[in-house]
Amino acid sequence: MNEKSLEVLKQYDLNVYRTGRGRGGMLLNTDSGTKLFLECMHPDKYYEREDILTKAVFEHGFEQVDTYIRNVDGKVVTADADGRRYVLKNWFDGRECNVRDMTDVCGAVSALGRLHTALNGASAYLKETLCEQQEDQEQQSIFSYVMGSEKNADLRNTCRRHMRELKMASNYLKNKKKKSEFEMLAYRNIHAFYEEAAGAVLLLNDQQFNQRFERAKETGELCHGSFNYHNVLFGSGFAAVTNLDKCRVECQIVDLYQFMRKILEKYDWDIQVAYKMMDEYDKVKAIPDEDLELLAAMFAFPEKFWKLINYYFNANKAWIPPKSIEKLKTVIAQNAKRQEFLTTLM
Repeated sequence: MNEKSLEVLKQYDLNVYRTGRGRGGMLLNTDSGTKLFLECMHPDKYYEREDILTKAVFEHGFEQVDTYIRNVDGKVVTADADGRRYVLKNWFDGRECNVRDMTDVCGAVSALGRLHTALNGASAYLKETLCEQQEDQEQQSIFSYVMGSEKNADLRNTCRRHMRELKMASNYLKNKKKKSEFEMLAYRNIHAFYEEAAGAVLLLNDQQFNQRFERAKETGELCHGSFNYHNVLFGSGFAAVTNLDKCRVECQIVDLYQFMRKILEKYDWDIQVAYKMMDEYDKVKAIPDEDLELLAAMFAFPEKFWKLINYYFNANKAWIPPKSIEKLKTVIAQNAKRQEFLTTLM
């Protein structure tokens, strides 16, 4: 950002005391709290959609969310003299969730439960409001865009695609004559992980889960879409959740799964850590039995192994970083504990 971009801040009703880089933009200390100033990388409607969602979440009880600030003309996006576009968000004077601190981890899943409750209220409100304000022929398209369901990323289709990618990688490794250390290790284990992936895909397409996913679409159930420890901030007496730009119609338990999986990889799939996270979430928002079964089905897919193989398959295979070999060894070594955890869920 340059002097011209900072001129944009004159179009907001606030006084800036200090500036500093962070969070992909510029953090501002102002007379109305901490703000985040960002250059736009997407069309205007991308930010307008998130503005609608975050304000609805705020109004339905979860106030620790990064809402947008409109300029003096009432617009979300502001352009500078060169035509570059910017947005300004309410931000938080806090620190990122520390994954090695179980107090933080538990605080994050508790915040997720509160966010999900607010998202349920926001979804019902948005559906009713948008339908009231639009002509009949426009209702569905407007609602679909705001709710992020025009191209809804169905978890089952994603897992099916990842399973096919494992198969392609397996065939490639099979036909490769001279294999590196990474390739030898991957080839020795890929069949077993592919079988796990195929079993998970079959499980996720069970009739009970088909009904669960369809109900999420019908009711407009909203999830965060990218809930991880980078998007949780802790401060004095609060836990904030940021970056709802990937918010979409999906079973909310998917958010819990994504967070738990990343944490459990760091804790060597410790069963006690897993159940501690589930208990903390359940205290805030009860987990129905069908969602516990869906959680187990998602954990049945070997996602970390797929990520490593997919990265390798789509990267330059002439040189494989030593870090990739270490990560692959860790995933393989941890799989027995992952399976042990899985048996306690199923």
